[in-house]
Amino acid sequence: MSEGKVRVSAEEPAKGKETPSSPSAVQDATRCKRVEDALYRRACGYKVKLKKSYKVKTVEYDRDTGKKLEEREDLRAGFEEVHIPADVRVCAYYLNNRDPARWQEHPKEDSGEMACGVVEYPDMEEITPPADGDGERGGGL
Repeated sequence: MSEGKVRVSAEEPAKGKETPSSPSAVQDATRCKRVEDALYRRACGYKVKLKKSYKVKTVEYDRDTGKKLEEREDLRAGFEEVHIPADVRVCAYYLNNRDPARWQEHPKEDSGEMACGVVEYPDMEEITPPADGDGERGGGL
């Protein structure tokens, strides 16, 4: 391909493709940011206010006799703050994609040897019994 053709194609945007400053590219970037923010909120947990209806009972009494005159039940709207806990699977997804070198589902072992399933513990030191009266309760049965 000649140099002139490369220069022309580099200067002219391809037909059908969007330039970074086009409205649809900006809109796409905004959507992507909103999704990232939602993923982060879900990974950390958040609080939300939910609208709820409560039943409120109202009773009216006669001042002179103290007898019940009227009893009503009304529905009233109110808000309740609810904590949405963090989702562990979303946390793992976020960390795996954010820093894959540190956060992996199945990390590779550093050595070339396969793990054989044997766990080796260091040698236990000899345990000395406590002195008289230290640590033991009562004199037995």
